[in-house]
Amino acid sequence: MANKHPVVIDGATGELSDLPPAKGVRYRAKLDSLGDVKREMEKVYREARSGILDVQDSTKLVWVLQAVGKVIESSYLEKRIEALEGKK
Repeated sequence: MANKHPVVIDGATGELSDLPPAKGVRYRAKLDSLGDVKREMEKVYREARSGILDVQDSTKLVWVLQAVGKVIESSYLEKRIEALEGKK
């Protein structure tokens, strides 16, 4: 299995985890759905709990992710309303 990103192996479970990207390196995460946003929040939480990410930084990132989630939800509701109004 080839991995483009550096990883760390958990000694207890043997699971691989991506290391956080170096400063100045663009981080990409799929955020097209509420499920994607949820997974990214979970990752931020785990990194904060593990000491990989500073708690203050994680708080800011989760705040932004919540805003992204609200936009996704609003967009979904907007499409549903347009569909209902079109059926009248």
